[in-house]
Amino acid sequence: MQESGMIEAYTESLAGKLNFNPSLSQRVRQEIQDHLWEAAAADPSGNGREAVQHAIANFGDPHVIAAQFATAWLARQTWKVGVTIILVITSVFVAMKARVTWYAAAQWILSDHVRAVAKIVGLIDACAFYVSVILGIAGCVYVIVRRAPTTALCASHCSRLRHLLLLSAVSAAALSVSVIGDGVLTALRVVGREFTVEFVVPIFSIAIEIVCAGILIFSVRSIVVRMVHTAALLKA
Repeated sequence: MQESGMIEAYTESLAGKLNFNPSLSQRVRQEIQDHLWEAAAADPSGNGREAVQHAIANFGDPHVIAAQFATAWLARQTWKVGVTIILVITSVFVAMKARVTWYAAAQWILSDHVRAVAKIVGLIDACAFYVSVILGIAGCVYVIVRRAPTTALCASHCSRLRHLLLLSAVSAAALSVSVIGDGVLTALRVVGREFTVEFVVPIFSIAIEIVCAGILIFSVRSIVVRMVHTAALLKA
């Protein structure tokens, strides 16, 4: 049907501008198609071709519509990033405390010849973790204080998300340093010990920290890439 081709061409043009976010692009394509068919069916003219043309004309410029969808997506990401930071930092903190508690219960003490190194690494580890926590909290506070309405311009959301991502990136970097420090401290405790099933606890807790840090880094990177495409869409 010719009408179907017209709707397909319009939705393809609109969704194609959102290809930097495949899930969003696919959802928008389906939503727009459904809306256009409904609008065409409700057109009083009764002419299929003209009804579709009216529906498309009334819907608007595909570039503008794509920018609006991208704006709404950006608005949601500010909250998701903030929640991700808090969840990741909390998970790392729980894993860290659980490991330290287990060390005390199992009486895994540091050897005398590594205490000096462990003290330095521990200081760097603690400082990096607290920096990560402070920046993570600052990012969440920023989201709440600088909350913009969903009707705000895409440029406004891009600006807010850019500031949040900067805090998140530094927080992720600091958390990565902390996780590396935890790995070094764990290695200093296990060095010279005979491998037993007890090694599972510290190794598993370190693995959890590594996964959490990776999730945060991946999340920030993914949103940065999509934000750049969204900003370019706005300027085009």
